[in-house]
Amino acid sequence: MTKLAQLKAVYDELAKKRLSVGFFEHAKYPDGTPIAYVAAIQELGYSAGGIPPRPFLRPTMNDKKQDYSQLIFRAVKASIKGNITLDNGLTQIGATVAGDVKMAIKAVTTPALDDSTVKARARRHSKGKATDKPLVDTGQMLQAVSFIVEDK
Repeated sequence: MTKLAQLKAVYDELAKKRLSVGFFEHAKYPDGTPIAYVAAIQELGYSAGGIPPRPFLRPTMNDKKQDYSQLIFRAVKASIKGNITLDNGLTQIGATVAGDVKMAIKAVTTPALDDSTVKARARRHSKGKATDKPLVDTGQMLQAVSFIVEDK
């Protein structure tokens, strides 16, 4: 198979794939609330509920767009050479992106939590101590960041 034919085959395969990173249907809080719902409220804010936006997903995608493009390019190149399968390359990229989103969640410090939120957190915790850091009270949202590689 010629290099051009290999390139076309890999790009045709890539066109049939989807890499999704975020919060999926199975990820729920103990009360059944979808983590994706809470993450969306935090990302975009909810003015009627007094929750300001604390974006972490969109800034990560914007800030790392070039890096992710390069990772895709390298995965395609390695796949053409036969060093990895395209699925393995996309899996590596998904793990990288999910890791970047988790780091972004940990990095959010503003806007500060309302005093009532910090007090409510303290009441929920056994020793009455709670973090005043946004997005990481229980760690469940952070742990729920995941990815999937699938056929379209």
